[in-house]
Amino acid sequence: MLRKRKARKPKSVAMTLMRDLKGSAAQKLAMFEKVRAAGGFTNEDPADLAQAERMLQEFAAMEKKE
Repeated sequence: MLRKRKARKPKSVAMTLMRDLKGSAAQKLAMFEKVRAAGGFTNEDPADLAQAERMLQEFAAMEKKE
C-alpha cells in the first residue's frame, strides 16, 4: 500500500529571513522591523511573525550579555 505524504507547512518568510540573512541577531532584528514596517510580511501569519520577532529579541539579548 502506498502511504499518503504529509502536507508540508509552507516556509515562513520571516524564518527564512532569520536563517539566511548574514549578521548579528541585533542586525537581523533591525532588518526584520524595517521589512515589517514597510508591509513586507502582509501575507504572513501574525503568530509566525510574533514568534520570529520574539526569537530575534531573545538572541539579540543573549549576544548583548557576551
